[in-house]
Amino acid sequence: LYGIDPLIENTFQSFWQQQYEDGEGLRLMTEENTVIISRQTAQNMQLQIGDPFTVTTDTGDHVLKIIDWLPENDAKELFEHLIITDIATAQEILGLVGKLSAIDVVIGQDQTAKIQQIREALPADILLMSHNNQIESLRQMTRAFSINLTALGMLSLLVGLFLIYNTMTFLVIQRRHLIGSLRSIGVTRQQIFRLIMGEALLLAVIGTVLGIVLGIVLGQGLLHLISGTINAIYFPVDHSSLMVTPLQIGKGFLVGIVATLLAVLAPAWEATRQSPQGVLLRSELESAVRRLIQSAAMLAVLFILSGLSLVLYTDNSVSLGLAGIFLMLFGFALLMPLVTFVLMTVFEKILARSSSVLVRLPVRMVKAEISRTGCAIATLMIAVAAAIGMDLMIGSLRQTVSEWVQTSLQADLYVNLSGNMQAANKSEADRLLKQKLAELNGVEMLSSVLRTKLISANTLTKVSVFELNAKSRQGFVFKRNQNNEVWESFNRQNSVFVTEPYAYHQGIEIGDNILLRTTQGEKVFAVIAIYADYSGDQGHIAMSRENYKKYWPDLGYSGIGIYAEQGANIVQLEAGIKQLLKPYQTVKSEQAIYKVSMQMFEQTFRITETLRWLAAIIAFVGVFSALMALQFERIRQFGILRAIGMTPGQLSRLISIETGLMGLVAGLIAVPVGFIMAYLLIFVVYQRSFGWTMAFHFNAGVVFQGLILALVSALLAGVLPALKMAHTKPADALRSE
Repeated sequence: LYGIDPLIENTFQSFWQQQYEDGEGLRLMTEENTVIISRQTAQNMQLQIGDPFTVTTDTGDHVLKIIDWLPENDAKELFEHLIITDIATAQEILGLVGKLSAIDVVIGQDQTAKIQQIREALPADILLMSHNNQIESLRQMTRAFSINLTALGMLSLLVGLFLIYNTMTFLVIQRRHLIGSLRSIGVTRQQIFRLIMGEALLLAVIGTVLGIVLGIVLGQGLLHLISGTINAIYFPVDHSSLMVTPLQIGKGFLVGIVATLLAVLAPAWEATRQSPQGVLLRSELESAVRRLIQSAAMLAVLFILSGLSLVLYTDNSVSLGLAGIFLMLFGFALLMPLVTFVLMTVFEKILARSSSVLVRLPVRMVKAEISRTGCAIATLMIAVAAAIGMDLMIGSLRQTVSEWVQTSLQADLYVNLSGNMQAANKSEADRLLKQKLAELNGVEMLSSVLRTKLISANTLTKVSVFELNAKSRQGFVFKRNQNNEVWESFNRQNSVFVTEPYAYHQGIEIGDNILLRTTQGEKVFAVIAIYADYSGDQGHIAMSRENYKKYWPDLGYSGIGIYAEQGANIVQLEAGIKQLLKPYQTVKSEQAIYKVSMQMFEQTFRITETLRWLAAIIAFVGVFSALMALQFERIRQFGILRAIGMTPGQLSRLISIETGLMGLVAGLIAVPVGFIMAYLLIFVVYQRSFGWTMAFHFNAGVVFQGLILALVSALLAGVLPALKMAHTKPADALRSE
């Protein structure tokens, strides 16, 4: 419910830009309980102009009448949850007669002097904030979240680079005879290079346009997940429409084109550096690639070390931390051809005594065509490592949050007290309710909390005001070793606790001071403890109710904890409490709050898991197509094997063993890489992003799933070539023209 002054709004350039004609705006002021809502809200409630509807507040039920619609403009989604009325009407409905929530001020010339005059005239507990500062504050709140979403998108792009490289390498290899023939009749290296790059540019334009269209569709589908996370951690946000700007389209188009051309440079350059005779020989390509393996490995080590340096030695930068992880992933990918070659050499020696050609030949085939198998294995390794790393990170945070919630919930029942009554009225009503709760049969003791905002360093700071008992104190998980004396200081001195995220973002340590604006002027409060809190990433200050009442007016309670006596019937106690509550007040059990808390956690990280699976699907499709391309490229080799007596069943096993070996190598390397990624995400990136610290929880199931994902992806890639060869005559496979 939003109370306005209709006369002022017409000249104030209000954000809803309502235009009143023939005194229409005066109806809000002259007609009792009249309101304006959006047409969409009215349709949802099946209402029309002139219809009444009922709202419930602290002061009871109120019947309101719709007299007009809010405008249909670019911000119409913002209005779907608003009821607009006159200030006086809003004050009466909410029980806030004579009170205002905020005053908007437009300042003309000489802004600095006027701002100073306004600030000096304000009471101590009123904050003057510029519109731009409020917007920037919201941006800063979601900055880390936005960076992490961008990083997940970049992960898909990194996998895509390898897929593009695979595709263009396959096209170049497939046309080596054509390129050799063109070189033989006089086509220059530069012309071949321009030909390949031109084809890549054409494919890039087509693929990027399709990607942008699909990205918009996908973005609309992901919007409710992202808004759900923002709602859970930051602030309420609507998610009914997707905003697409020309800048976003331009960035997507530029990234798609540039990424494609960068990925094609290597195969295009490789196609031009060989002589016409060498281009016609596949062995020349493999020899060239083997010569590059050691150089690539040295470059890989450089990337890995550079990535580690960025992650570990760059203060609090989230972007540099993520950039370091990407450099490391790219480095491990460059290392895969050498790792594959070494492992296949080891397998070859181990299997040297095996008499079965179906066992020895697949190992040699992986090694012999390292130019194709190495990149496919690297792509699969990155996808599986990312899946393992993200799974371990989310699992560790889930376990940490679960343990924290269970520790924090010391009471048996929790009463939630919301409302907008005037402070004196709410304080007295809450005090009487608390007294009645304490007198109920089965209640041993109570605790309480008031959640409010105070002014610190010219910004609004969240503060939790606690009234604790011996048991509720056990719900605090301190991040530093504390003794019992800390509780005495917490209750009696000008001292506070701060949550871990608040301490991290504000750079506060135990022993530092925080300046808070009180009704008696600014007062210094000493930070005596830092404790864990995963309810948000901005954090808050905690102080005792005894300290709070010295400097600020009593605002009642936000919640009351009920501690039942030993053997008390919780269900009956909950029913008795409900009889004392108003309709907008609720009581929930510890188990119910735990369940809701974990549901919020799952909602928060649902977008992360969704994007992770999208990256895995992209990798799976890419690896699937790359391995299939490799197998179809070998049709002639398979035809020779069939011609010398190998049966379709034996050929199928040969293909399956080869692709299985590739999947096994990718999976084996992905496990340690995934562990490194999870460690850096947990102890570096997420701590920098949200200020949380959490324990690393190993999950053997995640490792097993990663290995299975790698093996299944690789094995499925061999199914279609095997089926095709089973129905292809050797003569057809050997025919080249």
